[in-house]
Formats: sequence, structure tokens, C-alpha cells
Amino acid sequence: MKSYLAPIIILFSLVITIAGCSSTKQTNDPVSTAQTDDTAEEWIKVNINEAIYFHFEKEDSVWAGTFRTYTLNDENEKVVNQQYVSANDSSWSDFQQFVDFLNIYEIGPQYEIEEWVPDSGTLPRRVYNFEVFDGENTHSFSYQDPINGIRDYWQAQNLLTFMTLVESDLQWVESTSEP
Repeated sequence: MKSYLAPIIILFSLVITIAGCSSTKQTNDPVSTAQTDDTAEEWIKVNINEAIYFHFEKEDSVWAGTFRTYTLNDENEKVVNQQYVSANDSSWSDFQQFVDFLNIYEIGPQYEIEEWVPDSGTLPRRVYNFEVFDGENTHSFSYQDPINGIRDYWQAQNLLTFMTLVESDLQWVESTSEP
């Protein structure tokens, strides 16, 4: 069992390190995403350390997304550093199957998992805040350093697998429009 987890953990750590460096192309004609949450059939929002933000929306049975990275300007204000939109390609065709297979809408908050004890001796390095809407219900959940629970908890495994898909397998196109 341990033999296959080590490569997954190493791969995920590498993916996190190079987050946002997946295949991208610059364009002056960004692919549009759904305009508002009100028109979306389903949506998923992910915020990582208040510095990386993903927003996925399903409209007319088609998923699209935006991906932003933030930085601090000279006045210490949080500003958009880079913005990407989903590429109009086949990498997005299986997004719904991944959402369903990984039970993204079923994941609850980390603190509700029995026997999960956070490492209170250190500050978290990665905090994932999710907000999801499955077409009927909206709920939020948060995980601090889920990599620490990847061997024992399906929720951590599924969350990190989802993020690996998002960061490594989906194609993003750099947006030149203002956020």
C-alpha cells in the first residue's frame, strides 16, 4: 500500500510547487466563462492561501473556469497578478466525471472527520477553502495541509486528486482582460 502513495505525494508536492505553470497560451480573445453564479447549474470555488483562486461553473451542461493568482502591490494591497480562463479544448470534457467520481459535493469540513487531529504545533502551509453548489445545495469546507491526511482519509485524497487534475491536466489560457 505504501509503495504507490509515495509517488503520489511526491507528484502532488511538485504540482503544488509549480502551481499555475501548466500549459498556458496567451491570447487577446479569452474564452468566456459563465457570467454569474445565478445562471450556473453547478459551481465550485476554491481559494488556496488567499493567493490562488479557482472558480468553475457549469452552464448548459458545459464546465468552464477562471484561475487567478494574487500578489501584494507596493501599498500592501492584494491585487490580481495573473488571470487564466479555461481553454476551449478536450481537457475539460471529463471535468464532470471527475467531480462526480471524487465526490466533491460530498466532502465535509476537515474538523468533522473523526480522529483527524490537526498539527497545532505548526502554522498550516496550505489552506484550501471550498464553496460548492450542486444545483440544489450550497456548502463550504476547509482543509489545512490535507497532505498530512492523504493516507488515512478519503476526503483528503479526493481533495488533493481534484487539485492535481485542476493544476496539471486542465488547459488554461492566459487572459488579457481586466478581472
